[in-house]
Amino acid sequence: MAQLSAIFAKINHYCHQNGLLEPASKVLIALSGGADSVFLFRYLISSGLEVEAAHCNFHLRGEESNRDEQFVRDLCSACQIKLHVQHFDTHNYAQTNHVSIEMAARTLRYSWFDQLLIERHLDTLAVAHHRDDNTESMLLNFVRGSGIKGLCGMQPRNGHIVRPLLCISRADILAGLNEMQQSFVDDSTNFDNLFSRNRIRLDVLPLLRSINAGADINIATTIENLNEVLKVYEESIERCKSLCCEYANEGLSDENHTLYINKERLLSCTSPLSVLHEILAPFGFNRSQVQQILLCESTGKQFYSSSHRVVSDRNRLIVSPLTAETCDFNIPLESFPGIKTSIIDADCCTIQHLSTHAYFDADKVKGKLHVRPIKPGDRFRPFGMSGSKLVSDLLTDHKVNLIERSRQLVLCDEQDILWVIGRRASETCKVTPSTRRVLCCEWVSI
Repeated sequence: MAQLSAIFAKINHYCHQNGLLEPASKVLIALSGGADSVFLFRYLISSGLEVEAAHCNFHLRGEESNRDEQFVRDLCSACQIKLHVQHFDTHNYAQTNHVSIEMAARTLRYSWFDQLLIERHLDTLAVAHHRDDNTESMLLNFVRGSGIKGLCGMQPRNGHIVRPLLCISRADILAGLNEMQQSFVDDSTNFDNLFSRNRIRLDVLPLLRSINAGADINIATTIENLNEVLKVYEESIERCKSLCCEYANEGLSDENHTLYINKERLLSCTSPLSVLHEILAPFGFNRSQVQQILLCESTGKQFYSSSHRVVSDRNRLIVSPLTAETCDFNIPLESFPGIKTSIIDADCCTIQHLSTHAYFDADKVKGKLHVRPIKPGDRFRPFGMSGSKLVSDLLTDHKVNLIERSRQLVLCDEQDILWVIGRRASETCKVTPSTRRVLCCEWVSI
């Protein structure tokens, strides 16, 4: 057990260094039955912590999903650990909310985990991400285009979520399980090259290792170095924010503040673009919009995200919550950078079933398109339904709170609501087999 003891000692040091698991912690572990979560499960038990386990059956892999559940039940029974199991209709949730299967599964499991933490009076959720997972995340963010935070990978702690295994590799985990003679189950989707993360794991990393045998360690070291740089970056950003920003409406939460940004002071910073992006990103503005705002010299020019408006004044930028009172009711689509549009031939169009995308028959759209907040009494014909529905009822179905309701936007032509943005497209102007040209809309401000 010498190798296992060394691995456990490394995890102990990492947890102590990052304040992850206090001796009196009550821990909920996300237990899938795979090698990583089973190893973490055994580590937590050996540490003498009070542990409960949670297993999600997403019913995405047929009998394999049921096999995983039974394995976890047997493991927890043998170790006398309390187990919570939840079954999800993941496909239905993804369709109803217009999100990918991956996003649906993530949303469902973390929502349930949060509920369990409260109900069971537990302190911490432990998840089994390890060093190789962190490398994959960093490389994925790198190729997608990321700022420094994305290149820093996953953090040891994110609120109540802890990742004790980030200091060890997948090889360490398999060696430890072998030494313990502990079995686990394999998820067949981990070997499917359709998923971007799997392609990084199965194709890209082996290639990098063929170039440099120490690629894994070197990338992990780079992530550590970037995390140190991030500390300097964030400290500098905070100083610049203090220099440039002034809040009104004291006593309100940040999202309800009116924020004033001094342009002259902003431009005196070493990187005005980075500073402005860090200020505006929490309000839903993307980097492309931030660049436009920074370069804008027109007084009165307005920019919109899903929740806020920025007005370019003579010597300042004014950021305010987006409500019916603070937003023009008809923003021409060409003046609204939060939505990207294109018109393509129907034969060349691939429809993505995501909440951020909507598709319409371009030849059926009536007049010019515009964006506005919802109004009392707004009705539209939800896609797939024969009758109309109040937008307010749709938002109720989606469990949208009052603050989000006040910021909900709709895309309209000159007669109808075509899209409750980010929620549901309309039956009006839908794409049919006879459609020749497709209007593709992508919501980029969330």
